[in-house]
Amino acid sequence: MPAEVLVMCSACGRPQTAARRRCAFCNAVLPEAPLPPQGPVSPPPSRIAPLALDLGNGRGLSMDAERLTFLGRVGGPPLDVAWTRVRRLEWHTRPYVEALGLLAFALLGLWTPAQALRVMAFAAGVVGLLLAVLYRHQGLTVELEDGARLQWPLGMALRGSAREARLEAARVALREAGRARGVPVSGPDA
Repeated sequence: MPAEVLVMCSACGRPQTAARRRCAFCNAVLPEAPLPPQGPVSPPPSRIAPLALDLGNGRGLSMDAERLTFLGRVGGPPLDVAWTRVRRLEWHTRPYVEALGLLAFALLGLWTPAQALRVMAFAAGVVGLLLAVLYRHQGLTVELEDGARLQWPLGMALRGSAREARLEAARVALREAGRARGVPVSGPDA
């Protein structure tokens, strides 16, 4: 278990965690924590060409020699992780099963006396089945060295669409970047 680093507040003299920027007691700016002693020098990181991938719908995945970054939505903050903290990556692909919820309307339509409502309920059930069959969700799980798992929803795409091709290109690029850094990548065709 990593040790917590403490700093002393220069105004009130109380110890604080180094993760804080201001003292919890007097709100004074805390000094920076001292750097830990240098350990053995690690080999220089392998060269990974910077890569920015547009996943569609405002989502993006980028990577360089030092960081892996995910942009979940336009205007949202990017989520980034240093490659040195990444233990494992897992790419997920699954059917759009949430669309099967429309089948509930089809079942309710069986008991309605109005013919028009039965037809609409049947149509909703068919649409739900088609969506579940034709669309797939894609996601990335980033497992960090401390055991934390970040779930990055990469989006949903119609099978055979240009968006699915972008997601597939991102998966291949991520697999290669992971291999270059010694980070295992699991998932379809990993």
